[in-house]
Amino acid sequence: MEKKQIMYIMFDFDGTIVDSMPFLENIAVSLLMEQYGFSRKEGSHWYRKTSGLPFIQQMDIIAPNKTEMNSRIVNDFERMKIERIYEQDLFGDSLTVIKELKERGYKLGISSGTMEKILVEYLKKKEIDLFDDLLGWKPGFEKGAHHFNYVKKRENLDNSNLIFIGDSLHDARRAKKNNISFIGKIGMFKQKDFEKIISDIEIISDLSELLPKFPILESIRMK
Repeated sequence: MEKKQIMYIMFDFDGTIVDSMPFLENIAVSLLMEQYGFSRKEGSHWYRKTSGLPFIQQMDIIAPNKTEMNSRIVNDFERMKIERIYEQDLFGDSLTVIKELKERGYKLGISSGTMEKILVEYLKKKEIDLFDDLLGWKPGFEKGAHHFNYVKKRENLDNSNLIFIGDSLHDARRAKKNNISFIGKIGMFKQKDFEKIISDIEIISDLSELLPKFPILESIRMK
């Protein structure tokens, strides 16, 4: 890890630092069952298959060419999500790990398919002010190249200085496509699933496993 000179650690939000994926999956599957007659098993399969994308893009894949109905489902999903997303807890080790990485000198960011205003409000309610960037979804600006390039330009970094940590296969695909180092967090997907995307991928089950990978930066040691 040291040879890559990582200086910026970018985290996915749902399922990576916040234990919200069961909640979100339940909303999506219920809507698919209600509106399209999916079985719970079918709904879960398609939600997971498209997980990591903004929900509007998930629906374009799940039910292509059904624009009007998909729009209603997306609106219902976002309404139901915002009603209870602030009740969803951080994973037990998230705050400790984030604080420690910040103290070790790393820049930290969130890159999410969730809208930025929700990220801002969630962290405000949890009284967390440790991230340098809160990058959410909006048309024309989403996880992947948009977020990576924004951070690299703002912080004057190159690909070798940045790493992305996420829990979905689409997160892994984005990192691979953009030549960004990636660590997969097991949850919705298992190690073997991630290895189909990146054969030599680094995998963690808990965020606390990150700490041995990221020593104190030299710039901090020298102060």
